[in-house]
Amino acid sequence: MILILWLLLALQGPALPSQGTNQIYHSQPGDTLLSVARRYRLGLEHVAWANGRPIDLKALPVSNYRIPLRRIPPVPLTDGLVLNLPERGVYAFQGPKCVGFYPVAIGMPGWDTPTGSFTIHDRTINPTWYPPSWAGETAPVGPGPANPLGDRWMGLGLRGYGMHATNRPDSIGGALSHGCIRMYPELARELYDRVRVGTPVRIEYLPVKVAWDDQTFTASLAVFPDVYHRCQLAAEARRVLSDAQLLDWVEPKHLAEIVSKSTGFTESISGEQIQVSTATGETKGFPGARWRGRLHCTPELLEAVGLRWQRRGQQLLIEDVSRQYPADYHNLQGHPMVEILPVLEFFGLTDIAH
Repeated sequence: MILILWLLLALQGPALPSQGTNQIYHSQPGDTLLSVARRYRLGLEHVAWANGRPIDLKALPVSNYRIPLRRIPPVPLTDGLVLNLPERGVYAFQGPKCVGFYPVAIGMPGWDTPTGSFTIHDRTINPTWYPPSWAGETAPVGPGPANPLGDRWMGLGLRGYGMHATNRPDSIGGALSHGCIRMYPELARELYDRVRVGTPVRIEYLPVKVAWDDQTFTASLAVFPDVYHRCQLAAEARRVLSDAQLLDWVEPKHLAEIVSKSTGFTESISGEQIQVSTATGETKGFPGARWRGRLHCTPELLEAVGLRWQRRGQQLLIEDVSRQYPADYHNLQGHPMVEILPVLEFFGLTDIAH
């Protein structure tokens, strides 16, 4: 029997799978970070980080740009909002379903936007801004283009803190405020219509996020800049992956590269699609992954090529009609995974193409 094996990197995304798909945008003359970011409902930093660009308002060179639309959702907050500060984004939930992502600007270091559980305390259209002491002004600023609160305000019940539109849309994606949460005017209006007084809001600080897709066996990782200097990113990435029981399934060099760039760009860190010619002659795909660099798959692939198996302690006893092969296995999110190439070679399934 001849087995043909192709290894294809799975470019898709342990709570939930990642959501959305990254895109490529071919810029037009006159495009800027702001125009591109606003087109895709992103902040300037989101587009700049993903493409290694400086953050400015200059015209972009005409080229292809990565648009980071693939995201790792937070733990759901029923009928509420979740803001991840390093990510500079708010997730809106209707019931347990995520129904929107809103880029924001947050407090600058030293004026950190607070974390914790809040609610929408008050909502105001065309608010008046009463300058705090740090502003160096005393006169209230009424509605209009000079008002830094824009035309929508959603207070969080913590004195002076809220989510609001802005007259500085070029700040969205940055850490530039004195603690408030700025939004593009059009998205502030959209969110204003979505929330009510009493809507819960969770503000968290997660510079490292991981997702798991149980269909493709793909783990995905996003690492954001540690804007408030609250952790050591490499150690935090290892901790998060270890807690998710995924650390040994990630290539260390790949992990180090993602951490060093800290672009927030969600990308796959494990998971490969394996296609085989089965015992019946059909071609079938199976999810696989690498444990410390070695390709592993589930026992279902063994069955597809005519092998039987059973668990014996910490091993799988694999056999055909005449021979047995004891193989160590490792658990990946509850799935037993066995190193496949030595098994195939032992049973004479050696026609392997990568």
